[in-house]
Amino acid sequence: MLGITTLAALPLGNMLFIIIAFLLLMLILKKVAYGPLTKVLDERADKISSDIDGAEVARQEAEKLASQRQAELAETRQNATKVVNDAKASAQKQSDLIVSAANDRAASVSQQAQTDAQKLKEDAISGAKNDVAALSVAIASKLMQKELSLNDQQALIDAYISDLETK
Repeated sequence: MLGITTLAALPLGNMLFIIIAFLLLMLILKKVAYGPLTKVLDERADKISSDIDGAEVARQEAEKLASQRQAELAETRQNATKVVNDAKASAQKQSDLIVSAANDRAASVSQQAQTDAQKLKEDAISGAKNDVAALSVAIASKLMQKELSLNDQQALIDAYISDLETK
């Protein structure tokens, strides 16, 4: 209460001066301090908002890049699997061709060997027939020339066989 009575006791001129000085001080503070302070606070709020928006954009971009990387990785794995499977199929096909060629070659060699063996057999039989025929003719001609005893026949056969062995 003391302050109220003191205020009323002030002369009107002083009171008017104090009110004008107070209003003038408020006006100066508004221009000098409050305006720049609100400007700084607004700028700071804008910067924080911009940083938050930038962080959100960066997060979305990072998620997008991570998603793309995952897709590319999956595609690369799929391509690698395809290449491996193609290589296996190609190797199996090549292996089958080599085995088939080897089997064909073996069959051809076997057939040729059988043909050669048959020809040799036929040649041997033909040669034996010719030898037997020649032997028969030789024996018959010798028999015609003379009548042979058993010892003479044996000697003639042995001589002919030794003659064949030397040929």
